[in-house]
Amino acid sequence: MNSSFYVSILASDHVFYKGRAETIIFPTYDGELALLPHHADTIISIIEGDMRFRSEDGTWHEAIVGRGFAQMINNRVTVLVDTAEKPEEIDVKRAEEAKERAEEQLRQKQSMQEYYVSKASLARAMTRLRATSDTRGRV
Repeated sequence: MNSSFYVSILASDHVFYKGRAETIIFPTYDGELALLPHHADTIISIIEGDMRFRSEDGTWHEAIVGRGFAQMINNRVTVLVDTAEKPEEIDVKRAEEAKERAEEQLRQKQSMQEYYVSKASLARAMTRLRATSDTRGRV
């Protein structure tokens, strides 16, 4: 039995990864959720955070992702997220500026839609900053 599955990770503006993987771990509302080969068909809601996957050669890869979802059907995982970046590609200065802008926007009187956009911007900036300062030493 094959011990891997096909993964396609798509951000809104680029293809982050296409290939085979042995496991993938998602950030969800209830914590982290992992999928292994031959998992039951499922759909998963993804929040901003750290997504990790292990490719067939045993190498762990990390992606800082925005909101989206993943589905596993017939041993194939498709991940659709707003953003997907490697931690080393994150510009810390730009992320700090985005955080400050979002915090300022949240202090202003806004419509409900503007409030949720500002809240999402703040969550994205905080996730990016956490990823760049993270020294957990884990995969």
